[in-house]
Amino acid sequence: MLDSNTTMLVMGTGRGGTTIITAALGAHPDIAMLDEEYTGAVFHVTGGKIRGNKLCVPHQLEWTKHWRWWHRLYGLTGYQRKRKWYNLHPRSELSISDYIERAPLQPICILREPNAVINSVQKRARRSADIAIFRWCRYMEIVQQCLDEHDRHDNLLAPAILSFEGLVQQPEAVLRALCQQIGLPFHPVMLEAPQRNARYSQSGFDAKRTSQGDQPCYLSQIPAASLQLYERLLQKDLVHSVLASPAGD
Repeated sequence: MLDSNTTMLVMGTGRGGTTIITAALGAHPDIAMLDEEYTGAVFHVTGGKIRGNKLCVPHQLEWTKHWRWWHRLYGLTGYQRKRKWYNLHPRSELSISDYIERAPLQPICILREPNAVINSVQKRARRSADIAIFRWCRYMEIVQQCLDEHDRHDNLLAPAILSFEGLVQQPEAVLRALCQQIGLPFHPVMLEAPQRNARYSQSGFDAKRTSQGDQPCYLSQIPAASLQLYERLLQKDLVHSVLASPAGD
């Protein structure tokens, strides 16, 4: 079971569903969630609650790399910030390795279908398809690294993996499964995540967001190895455990 000495770290790729799962966890009465906090202030949370932070891989968070003061020079103009090499320098002053060294770390990893991510990054974040593909592929590698390193680090707990598609289609089942995995009681207020989402407030979970519609398809531009890794990680998705249970809940 998690306690106030544990850091919960929500990870995902940009436009990959991190904000909605952060809102759900932040609504839980036993959790104090921060949203994209870069400086390590998460370790100063008081009140006995489980502390948490949400960061996107790789432009905010990486395994060993972290922000340096001179990285700011790269982002002086909007043009520079949209270049691929700018994404090689995460904005967080702490890396994943730093989090692991500071205290027990519980990764919460949310996956989203790559084509939806790439189209959303272009439309909402105004970044190129190349940058979106790079971010998505690198995130898949980081999730796998969390799985690989779990047995080697006492401070790294088994990552909880869930899909954005499963969350918006079966929110209560997925959130119950997530709470069960991390050792916390489910609280119904977590289902108010869309309304409590400070960035993109909605009336409820929108299953229609899993529809691709007539969006351009970029799957042919994604390395086959990354797509295969994504499929393997989906097999560890909480939705699979929900559907595989005898009672279906």
